[in-house]
Amino acid sequence: MKKFYRYLIYKLYSWRLAKKDDTPIATVIFLLTITHSFQLLILYSISRALIDYPNYLTNNKFIILIFFFVFSALNYFLLYNKTRWQEYIEEFKNETEAERKRGRILVTAYLLGSVLLFFILMPVLFGV
Repeated sequence: MKKFYRYLIYKLYSWRLAKKDDTPIATVIFLLTITHSFQLLILYSISRALIDYPNYLTNNKFIILIFFFVFSALNYFLLYNKTRWQEYIEEFKNETEAERKRGRILVTAYLLGSVLLFFILMPVLFGV
């Protein structure tokens, strides 16, 4: 796994552990699922703008909900491994304050950027 993605998981997981979250694993998987869902929606929207085909998402909210839960389960099974996540903590635990601050900015930018990019692209792609 790429270093940034390992760092992303480390940062999210350590934030949730520091907040004494009852379910830090579920929270991290949920955040990653939301982020990945918006990234998929960006790709879907760009493909619809380039190739005109019917919008399959407008009338199928139940299917979208099912997809989200299946996608969450896939994220859980593909991403979560207790031993590996502990290795991420060990790998990054000795970061300096400057590295920690830079990492916080990068992770926040990645998470918020994925969501904001979707909403910024909608008017650009479809003139909404």
